[in-house]
Amino acid sequence: MTSTLYIGLLIATLLQSTLLIVALLTSKKRNATANYLLCGIIALFSYYALIKILCSTELINNFPNFTQSYRPLPFLIWILLYYYTRAMTTPGFFFQARDSVHLVPAVMYTLYLTPYFLSDTATKLQTISTPIPLHYYLAVILQTVLLLYYLRLSFNVLQAHEQRLKTNFSNLEKLKLAWLKYLLLAFGFIWGAAFIKAFFLAPSAADFVIPPILLCLIIYGIGFAALKQPVIFFNTFTEKDRQAPLTSPLPPENNSQQAQTIKYKSSGLTEEDIASYKERLLQYLEREKKYLNSDLCLKDIAKDLHIPSHQLSQVINTGTNGNFYDLINSYRIQEAKQQLTDPIEQGLSILDIAYKVGFNSKSAFNNAFKRYTNMTPTQYKNS
Repeated sequence: MTSTLYIGLLIATLLQSTLLIVALLTSKKRNATANYLLCGIIALFSYYALIKILCSTELINNFPNFTQSYRPLPFLIWILLYYYTRAMTTPGFFFQARDSVHLVPAVMYTLYLTPYFLSDTATKLQTISTPIPLHYYLAVILQTVLLLYYLRLSFNVLQAHEQRLKTNFSNLEKLKLAWLKYLLLAFGFIWGAAFIKAFFLAPSAADFVIPPILLCLIIYGIGFAALKQPVIFFNTFTEKDRQAPLTSPLPPENNSQQAQTIKYKSSGLTEEDIASYKERLLQYLEREKKYLNSDLCLKDIAKDLHIPSHQLSQVINTGTNGNFYDLINSYRIQEAKQQLTDPIEQGLSILDIAYKVGFNSKSAFNNAFKRYTNMTPTQYKNS
């Protein structure tokens, strides 16, 4: 790569990050805490990429104070990615004093580098041409271990978020943050590939620039996706869902009677109450067919039945051995099966029927239909 290309990358990175930060801060439909965290991630990682690019050119000789300044940043960025995930999925998210423990590695490494930061310009210029010090390799190893740790925590949060959504919503496509999971996975893959290349394969000049640029693009991808993400109305969550821990979710299949008994140990509902509410709920669904509404939420039915949302959630979880999402979609699939074989509806396409019974997309309809029938809608219609 030529110096001109490096300078072009510097300018493009700076402009892109600036525009994205402005867009996030001025977005009207925004989760303020999450956007502030994401702006911090973009700023830190853009700086990280800028200095890495700068160190690949002779321009670094004009700015020797920046040479080591990027090294503690991954310790901070990994933490912010995890807390960004929490802020996107947790109603009323805020930092607590105990969260500061996550800053220890970044603070310790910064203190270790402080003598270098305070050294004179001649010393810093001298280090530019010297071999990479051992502490850098040790720091990268620790950063990689911490990245895997925080990615795991983030995936736990996203899994718990999806389960909580299923307790309150009948359609999840725009709410479950699958894009964030995939981008975090790509982020970890690129960092891991760069780690393996740096430690076990012959290094090249491009190794110093390409990984941070790719990682920077993923960070920007998260920013653009966040701008398009619709606001999740957290007031629809039940009180028990608000209080549920996000980092240790029950597996989706862990819906046994024992698990439900533990979850609702302090509930005031008796078995007779649950049976009565369940009967009212099923009669209501059969009579009103509210499941045809694609935007149906738990609180809508709770309001119509005059049952508190958290109690209705308990009735569904214990009385049907499932959740709100499964219950509503089972009714939708039954309705779809009738319409697929109804001679009057033969002029409708699969997509028309999907929308008509309450799904928001053909893919969601196909996945749900196959889950309940082991066939695609087309196979069922033809059979």
